[in-house]
Amino acid sequence: MRTFSAMESYIYCRPYIFCLERGQGAFSNADIMGAAFLSNLRDDFRPSQLFPSFITGLVIGMLMITITIAFAALIYSDAELAPYRSDGIGLMLFGGIIFGGLTALLSSFRGLATGLQDSPAAILSVVATAIVAAMPSSATPKEIFLTVVAAVALTTISTGLLFIVLGQFKLGNLVRFMPYPVLGGFLAGTGLLLLFGTFGFVTGQSVSLMNLSPAIDPDLVIKWVPSLIFAIALFLAIRRYHHFLVVPGVIMAGIVLFYVILALSGSSVSEAQDEGWLLNALPEGKGGGLWQPYLFTDLDKIDWPVMADQIGSIGGVVLISIVALLLNITAIELATKENLELNRELKAAGLSNVIAGLGGSSVGYHLLSPSVLAHQLGGKTRLVGIFMAFWFVVVLVAGESLLAYFPNPVIGGLLFFVSLNFLIDWVYATWFTLPKTDYAIVILIMVAINVFGFLEGVGIGLGLTVLLFVVQYSRINVVKHTLSGSNYQSNVVRATMYQGLLRQKGERIYILKLQGFIFFGTAHKLFEQIRERVHESGVRLIVFDFRLVTGLDSSAVLSFAKIKQLAQEHDIVLVFAGLSPNIHRQLTKEILQEKEADRWRVFPDLDHAVEWCEDQLIQTLESVGLEANPKTLRKQLEEAMDGPAQVQVLMQYLDCEEVEAGHMLIRQGEPPSHLTFIERGQVTVQLELGNGKTIRLRKMNAGTLVGELGMYLKQPATASVITEQPSTLYHLTMIKLDRMQAENPEVAAAFHRFMAGFLAERLTYTTNTLRALVD
Repeated sequence: MRTFSAMESYIYCRPYIFCLERGQGAFSNADIMGAAFLSNLRDDFRPSQLFPSFITGLVIGMLMITITIAFAALIYSDAELAPYRSDGIGLMLFGGIIFGGLTALLSSFRGLATGLQDSPAAILSVVATAIVAAMPSSATPKEIFLTVVAAVALTTISTGLLFIVLGQFKLGNLVRFMPYPVLGGFLAGTGLLLLFGTFGFVTGQSVSLMNLSPAIDPDLVIKWVPSLIFAIALFLAIRRYHHFLVVPGVIMAGIVLFYVILALSGSSVSEAQDEGWLLNALPEGKGGGLWQPYLFTDLDKIDWPVMADQIGSIGGVVLISIVALLLNITAIELATKENLELNRELKAAGLSNVIAGLGGSSVGYHLLSPSVLAHQLGGKTRLVGIFMAFWFVVVLVAGESLLAYFPNPVIGGLLFFVSLNFLIDWVYATWFTLPKTDYAIVILIMVAINVFGFLEGVGIGLGLTVLLFVVQYSRINVVKHTLSGSNYQSNVVRATMYQGLLRQKGERIYILKLQGFIFFGTAHKLFEQIRERVHESGVRLIVFDFRLVTGLDSSAVLSFAKIKQLAQEHDIVLVFAGLSPNIHRQLTKEILQEKEADRWRVFPDLDHAVEWCEDQLIQTLESVGLEANPKTLRKQLEEAMDGPAQVQVLMQYLDCEEVEAGHMLIRQGEPPSHLTFIERGQVTVQLELGNGKTIRLRKMNAGTLVGELGMYLKQPATASVITEQPSTLYHLTMIKLDRMQAENPEVAAAFHRFMAGFLAERLTYTTNTLRALVD
């Protein structure tokens, strides 16, 4: 029997990656037994589907049978297991039947190819060797063999059960967060591995990135050139003709052409077999074929303590299989542009592994390259897996005779075709679509997979993308807006003099609206920005708005500790707004210490934080003798109107009212009735939400007015107004305004000018704030 090299085994079943958007579902009775499923299965028997599926199942089935035999030979390679090697091959072929047939029926992907995998087989070969070495000298070959079979079965069953659990609890989507360059690198690595594996398959020599000499050996070139010519012919035929018979036709033509050339050369079939031109890789089984089932009556022959010593390696197989299956499913999605229901696939693979494990088979699941090949060959039906299983049954029963006449150049050509497609898509085409740093990662991962192995390629790829993410994310400014008390003020309407003072001295309030996730890179940039600002100006209050911050890591907390130390050196108070509970807990230990409560403040939102800072600034200014008393309504009107006479006339249309704190001045949603001047006291304008909560929109002190929008626009109130303190109010109702316009139009016109100036001042404030946010 011609054995496969480790590289060849590594190629054909290697699992890989991608992330699309679906992952719900499980195989249900409605899917498997329902009318819709039966209807779809009947559609698979249409001639346009049946023939491509048959050819695809035949080609992939023969390929996978050969690989399965190679895996079995690898696991049962020890001399002590030689008498039962054919039995071990039979157990693996039984697994091929289950994986091919059952998973095809349960999967959400039509045309899926599944089978035994290389990584589990490689580890299980080590387990088998360790078990043989650990068995007592008195153990018989059958007892050694059965102990190895039990370890293989336990591994497969455990893997299947964990697949089912992951699918049941919908945890499969975790792998879909894999970065795109990593995915591309895995697929490029798949293509290169498959390319080298194809060279090894057709030449009989191991070819790798570190050992290219067999591929260019003049004596071996004749082995792979026919396969490459077949691949090129298939590629050109598919591009030229779009018909489901093209691929099967090219395959049949390749087989016929092979035997024509063989006949013209004068060589016999047996000579072609001896020279490696035909598949001739099956050993003869014992009487009754390769299938030799073992029953529960053999359990007493298993050395359970020896097998238990291999639990660590068995666990490694389970973990590697989980990652490999998830990556492989997503890679099939990317390569075929089909959506798979990830959790359903986990359950399907899980059930297949449990049943296959009960029969003594190794671990198996979705195959990337054969599934892509089936898709490209037009075998997009469940019959592909069923036909695959059928050929496994034939080989299991009849042995090697039916497969001994299939030309290797045709199989090699198909493998060349798939591998070159991978490389064209992910090495050539991505050069024109990906950023050059991402493309470099793709190439580096491809090389790493071929030099070091699958898991190492995963680790290198993830490490590079994380490093690239850190570098790129560090360039993003965590500060969304940089403001000051001069261009951004709270929603508290203060006396005119105070507003002027805040605009003049507001640079002492430094406001930073933060965003995103803050980690060590962005936090350090924030520290540098604050240090530069503190050294340039007389900042006394620094406000951090965390409303848009999603989180921060421990190193970012240390950067805030450095900011705190800088603030203490310059007598600055730190003010935090919009902290989430988690971020508040993170800052409590290093920043928000009770013994230093005079050096920091925490507020629920930016508006309240800025209001407190403004109050502190005003108190500081008042401490040096500055004081501002709000202008009375009469004083404001005299400055805006034509003399006291007009003011006296206007005051006759106003109604004075004394109210206590908590008085509902305007209720949200009610029709407008009046506008109100605040002579004394304080009111709050708040938006009432549907869940019973309220949002403060504005706080207004003496010397201002409310209700003007509803009065002029004649629309229901958009917010409620409540007095915060005992207040003196003057009301101008709509009825009296209309009467004033009729009786004293000049006074009414002067009043409207007064209102226009008032609204213009508010608009100017809003415009300045927006300009600061945009800048």
